[in-house]
Amino acid sequence: MLPLSCANCCFNGLQHDTLGTSFGYCVEHRKVLRFAEELTCGRHFRKDLPLASAEREHQLHSKRYPTARVAFLYERPMSPEAAGFVERDASSLRTDAVGDAIADYGQLGAKIESLARLRQLQGVRAEIAMLSMGRSYVRRCVGRNGSWTSGIHLLWWTRLRLDQEPEVKASDIRVELAIPLTRQVEMAQWAILMFRLIFISDIGQYAKAAGSRVAVGGLSSLAEEAAAETSAVAPQELMTWLKRKGLRRFDESLSERSYMRMARELHKDQDAD
Repeated sequence: MLPLSCANCCFNGLQHDTLGTSFGYCVEHRKVLRFAEELTCGRHFRKDLPLASAEREHQLHSKRYPTARVAFLYERPMSPEAAGFVERDASSLRTDAVGDAIADYGQLGAKIESLARLRQLQGVRAEIAMLSMGRSYVRRCVGRNGSWTSGIHLLWWTRLRLDQEPEVKASDIRVELAIPLTRQVEMAQWAILMFRLIFISDIGQYAKAAGSRVAVGGLSSLAEEAAAETSAVAPQELMTWLKRKGLRRFDESLSERSYMRMARELHKDQDAD
């Protein structure tokens, strides 16, 4: 996977690492990405980096590539549309439950409704989509002078599965590597576990920057701590760390009682609006 391509962008919820469908879909440009590894744009926001690093990369990327359209990662004599790399017709997504939810994102009702719909679907592909677009959703809310609490439900939904082993099936793999399938599944599981931690760390960073009275800001370094205290790409070791330390760190920062109180307050604010 090319890290600067659409395959590694949070606006593409259909693909993550070696998992997902053979084609991607950009919810910003509303386009099907036939060969996502060869495409990008100036809005690109990396999935594989923590918030501060991803923001720095975004700033550099936006100076090189256009924000108003999908472009080739490496310059070619024709446009992606003319070359057949990008399509506007998203009807093909409707035959798939995850694709259908993504196609509706931002089109029908509030975006959080689409994210809640993805949460109800089974499988790692639905989780990948929820984390990908959830990350961009909260980032945009905060960027528009909103509160970090816009992601409180997403944060708690992620906590509920934080120590659950991702059930990666052979049919979830979109790119085969020249390694044993069992090892590729392990690498994919590790990528999902880290994606959960990166999303949690994002919310922690926003809460910390806002000077939140709740201790959620303490989660801002959770992903980096996990990476530093476990071996590289070892999902079982990371699962052990999560069960022994990660969950405790989370619950010390945000208890279920605190979450319920904040959720009620957020609901009251939405009703007032």
